[in-house]
Amino acid sequence: MASNSISDITDEFLVCQVCLEDFKQPKMLPCLHTFCQPCLEKLLATEPVGKLDCPTCRQDVPLPQNGVQGLKSNFLVGKLYDILQQQPQQQPKGETSQAREDGVPCTVCEAGKSAQFYCVECTDYLCQTCNKVHSGLKMSRAHKVVTVQDLQSGQAAAELRARETSKCEDHQELNKFYCDTCHRVICLHCVVTAHKDHQYVEIEKAAEREGAKIKAKLATVKNTADLHQNWIQDLQSVKDQWSSQVQRTEEQIRKQVNSIIEAAKKAGNDRIAQFRAINAVREKQMEAAMEAAEMDLASARSCVQFTDNVLEYGSPAELMSVAGELTGRLDQIADEKRAGKAEMTKQLVNLTVEPSTYNVEQEVSKLVGEITKTFIPKLSSPPTFTTQVRTNMVIGKGDEGLKRVKVVGKDRVGQFRSLTSLAVTAEGDIVATDRHNSRLQFLGKDGSLKKKVDFRFNPLCLAALTNGDLLVTGDGHRIHVLDKQGMESRVIQVTGAAEKDEPTVGIAVDGWGRIIVTIGHQVFKLSPSGDVMMRIGGKDQGQQYFGHFLHVAVNSRNQIIVSDWDNDKMMMFDSSGRHLFTCGSHGYGPGQLNYPYCVITDSEDNIIVSDCNNNRVSVYSRDGTFIRHVLTREEHSLDRPVGLALTYDGHLIVSEFRTIIFFM
Repeated sequence: MASNSISDITDEFLVCQVCLEDFKQPKMLPCLHTFCQPCLEKLLATEPVGKLDCPTCRQDVPLPQNGVQGLKSNFLVGKLYDILQQQPQQQPKGETSQAREDGVPCTVCEAGKSAQFYCVECTDYLCQTCNKVHSGLKMSRAHKVVTVQDLQSGQAAAELRARETSKCEDHQELNKFYCDTCHRVICLHCVVTAHKDHQYVEIEKAAEREGAKIKAKLATVKNTADLHQNWIQDLQSVKDQWSSQVQRTEEQIRKQVNSIIEAAKKAGNDRIAQFRAINAVREKQMEAAMEAAEMDLASARSCVQFTDNVLEYGSPAELMSVAGELTGRLDQIADEKRAGKAEMTKQLVNLTVEPSTYNVEQEVSKLVGEITKTFIPKLSSPPTFTTQVRTNMVIGKGDEGLKRVKVVGKDRVGQFRSLTSLAVTAEGDIVATDRHNSRLQFLGKDGSLKKKVDFRFNPLCLAALTNGDLLVTGDGHRIHVLDKQGMESRVIQVTGAAEKDEPTVGIAVDGWGRIIVTIGHQVFKLSPSGDVMMRIGGKDQGQQYFGHFLHVAVNSRNQIIVSDWDNDKMMMFDSSGRHLFTCGSHGYGPGQLNYPYCVITDSEDNIIVSDCNNNRVSVYSRDGTFIRHVLTREEHSLDRPVGLALTYDGHLIVSEFRTIIFFM
């Protein structure tokens, strides 16, 4: 583990930054910032739409079903506080060790005796009598007990650090195992009950495995923090030079004006006004850049500090309880270094005056000189995509009354030809990939046609983002990015695919803005800028074996669900590409699939799949257990469903070959 001194444990990790008091029921957010549960509940109550943002970094916080209470508890906070409290204090001159010991009372009995021992597991100070009773009890005889003298001298620091604090919320037993199937820490009682058929390992082995990955990512983030620091220094240097540059430029302009006739003064003043207006905009840009860079630095430092503390002082169970969020946060911050100070420096403008060689009246305007300018975008962090907003609809719970309420396109020849994918825009419009017509069709909430966007290729799948952008696949190894007006803003080229002739097909975006796309037998994870971060699958990859036609979805945990058309199955992988489970098999019964097509998830991460050749839409739980068929040919006249989408007001939309159907 990384070495770290006790002095590095600051109030940022021991004091709630909302109430500025010691933590009460500390809860950790996905961004790794920790706050009191009561403080978070008060903040949530003040939000009119029930949305919670991190008070420190302002990131959106996806809340579990039971709200703030369901967030992960930060057990490490209590341990860090205990470790800090037990460090050797500066002893006043003349005070003896015995005098210090006399000042520590027994916390078990009421006799007021001086404590001579400390139980690491009970966190109690014990007098001589209570220690004998404590060591004689069956439930506590195996506890680690140290002397108060060793505790205060710092010699027992190792015992404090090794103290386990992570307990099973269901059984209140220490978490000693890690379930690879469910991706969570579990206790012995969990192993023999709910997780008996799962794949699990001892927590130490799992921590060793994940700790190595986290330490590798940590090195990258530390380097990113250094880059942020250097970038801030460069910005400050440029900012400091601007005032003198402004003064020199104004002096040049005035000198030019004073050397020409009175008529030139007006032109000179116009140039000064122009210059100052440009400079005002530039200063605002620089302030925005400084603020963004400082926030990036603070975020990177906070992540590094938290990670160091977890690796140094956290037990294996504590490390594993935050490993998923920690890995995701480290990946996110590491990606930010791609912006680079060099690229941003090129965007800064230098203002100069080009003097004129003419001295005649008709050239007065030119005599003043021209301000050379280069318009630049607002300086900020690199752009990121945002994922689709999830609806509150939960398929499979209380939705027995689903009915066809509107059919669009049926019996209208040529309107739709092969509707392969659906999406809902930020404005609530429905977008369909009309593949064989080589276009996208935009429909209103009532099903009315609003507009069309034509392509030179046959679009296959699309993903709608909350910023209004659309991602469209089907054109070779390219992803087309459209703005909210339907205009193409850029094209992402996916590199490294094994199948050269297969196009991009399935597409989704996770909570960090990373793009998940399929090409042939492979699944790719891309950064928001399009760089390949991870590949999954292939023709002969064991548990990662895929067919050649895949669709994907991402749930609220950034886990990847792959629908395999050729092999009649679905597979789930965690954000690092590790296989979690496979569900489905070829057939016609409950839980079986026959050419599964599109896959999406609802607000509780239930998996919804269009079972094309079985003429139905089926729902599985987030752990892959079959729940029920929500739409069938018999009850809803469904015919070979392909595209799926959920609207923001809770409607399920399904596309057939030439038809879009709205269900209530």
